[in-house]
Amino acid sequence: MPIPTSRTAENAHIIIDQDSCNACGACVEVCKDFGLYLDGEILKINPEPVFGCFGCGQCAAVCPNGSIIVEGRTLSAEDFIKQPSRGSRTTYDYLYRLMLSRRSVRDFKEKDIEQSMIDEILRAAVTSPMGIPPSDTGVQIFKGKNKVREFSYEFIDALKPMKRYFSPFMLILMRPFLKKEDYILSKQFVVPLIDVLLKSKAEGKNHLLYDAPLAMYFYNSGFADPADPIIPATYAMLAAESLGLGTCMIGSIAPFLKHMKALKKKYRIPKASRDGVFLIIGHPKYKYAKAIKRTFAKLDYY
Repeated sequence: MPIPTSRTAENAHIIIDQDSCNACGACVEVCKDFGLYLDGEILKINPEPVFGCFGCGQCAAVCPNGSIIVEGRTLSAEDFIKQPSRGSRTTYDYLYRLMLSRRSVRDFKEKDIEQSMIDEILRAAVTSPMGIPPSDTGVQIFKGKNKVREFSYEFIDALKPMKRYFSPFMLILMRPFLKKEDYILSKQFVVPLIDVLLKSKAEGKNHLLYDAPLAMYFYNSGFADPADPIIPATYAMLAAESLGLGTCMIGSIAPFLKHMKALKKKYRIPKASRDGVFLIIGHPKYKYAKAIKRTFAKLDYY
């Protein structure tokens, strides 16, 4: 029973080189679909797994002798590369300082982002956990201030008719059907946000994506988990920060965009896509002198 995604509805295939396999059993342990088992000293493929191989690649990645290949669901033997050595990985201290110093940047220099930097950001982002492989996350890239502004203004134009659903009268009508938090957010965040966006556009400004020189929209398909686009967007954010760029995640677009069929069609965002997040990127206009300590709403141990 293959697990379908927007990219495939077939199972992958596990190929075992019995001559080099030493039956260590590591692949059997890491396969959580129970797709492999040991018959004495012989590694075999389970004819009755739970779902069938969906191409996570764990078995091939853990094999010390390279005795396993996984093919299908976009995978081939060439996709399994040597694991980087521990010595070449970043330290916790460097990673923490990068994370701590990161700011949400919305003011950028009038400077384009080189294609080589975009490639580096995407190379890092695609390494992120992807839910059920192959990844169902897509990325729409808006390269250049003019294209970022074009999308922003078209989105704001499409947002204008939706304003009537957040009028005081409509909110009163909907109040019995809304959770307290949704009602408060609608009244105190969504309504002012729409007003600000409409006003800024009328003044020739862009308070949606802030005229960033680069914007990336990470979105999912109808099969994917709502969190799937957010994780690679986070990886992209950290990669961009490591390159000396400023970034900001914009999460307020996707809830409206999913209802804008014409806009999704124009920008080749799948009709079934429901969730997503924008990441704006550019050379920071200002240098920040302070980092800010943050806290969780609650931290508990059980």
